[in-house]
Amino acid sequence: MKLLIDAGNSRVKWALWDGAQLGPVTALAHDVLSRLADDWRGLAVTAVYAANVAHTQVRQQIEQAAPLPVQWQRAQPAALGVRNHYRNVAEQGADRWLAVLGARRLYATDVVVACAGTALTVEALTAEGDYLGGLILPGYRLMLQSLAQNTANLDRAAGQVCDFPQGTEDALASGAIDALCGAILRMQQRLAAHTGRPPQLLLTGGDAERLAAALPPEARMVDNLVLYGLASVADC
Repeated sequence: MKLLIDAGNSRVKWALWDGAQLGPVTALAHDVLSRLADDWRGLAVTAVYAANVAHTQVRQQIEQAAPLPVQWQRAQPAALGVRNHYRNVAEQGADRWLAVLGARRLYATDVVVACAGTALTVEALTAEGDYLGGLILPGYRLMLQSLAQNTANLDRAAGQVCDFPQGTEDALASGAIDALCGAILRMQQRLAAHTGRPPQLLLTGGDAERLAAALPPEARMVDNLVLYGLASVADC
């Protein structure tokens, strides 16, 4: 049994992997990570695999609570049949690389992977195993927070997403969703033009469902792609 940990910007998610199935996923906000030691005490695990894009303090709390030394993962030039074309692999977030590996575990086709969390990342992966790179932009809440903090009159709750917003609250919600989905669809179009094939669109992350409503019905939501990427690494 392996302990898999995905430490993101807002939450830490973890689950057990038995080599065939991912166990129930637990998600904890950063301010309650003191619970980890109790949650992990007594677990019969043989290894711990983790990725961290949060602050160093989060990494330290995980290391202190883990039942075994943590095998921290980083982006690699190549792994599991995927070639990383990122110009400087060392600067790439491990979560982005692992989400791509998780997508490859589940799909052998051309894939666009959209991870909708604090930030939105959009990755392009070909059926031949070439990870071409991707986008990073503020996520839904971060976009609204930026407008609230940096404008005089937009510090208000977002409204409903609609085609023709006729109020400021609806304009905020619709603008953010259109920006995020527009980035995803542009990447999908670019990958299709590059390969000559229509890519599968995968959505993951806390705001995946929010974006899915504004994307084509062929888009598929897959929870915990980073954990599936860690599972692939743990199986090696």
